[in-house]
Amino acid sequence: MRYNVGMTRRKTNKGVGVYRPDSPYSQQECEEMIQKLELFLDGQLKGKDKKEVERLIQQCQYCAEQYSFEKRIRNLLTRSWKQLSSDTQDIIASVRRRIWGDSAG
Repeated sequence: MRYNVGMTRRKTNKGVGVYRPDSPYSQQECEEMIQKLELFLDGQLKGKDKKEVERLIQQCQYCAEQYSFEKRIRNLLTRSWKQLSSDTQDIIASVRRRIWGDSAG
């Protein structure tokens, strides 16, 4: 990774989502579940993984809360995106392509 002169590398939390210390699961288990929740919300899970997420959402208060949170965030972002003008959306898409290349669509 290249850094500009004067920039320092920032320490980041490798985890995703929010781990709750009172969860009955380990931090690693929670992070794996949160990753699966994101894929589930994107419609990318199939078979056993999809059934596991559906079961945990029904049976685990912590998983259900994280699912609800992630879903609300996605809905908020979708509504916010739709409120932007098409010109603004085009500018954002152009910036993303410049940063991440043509695959940033």
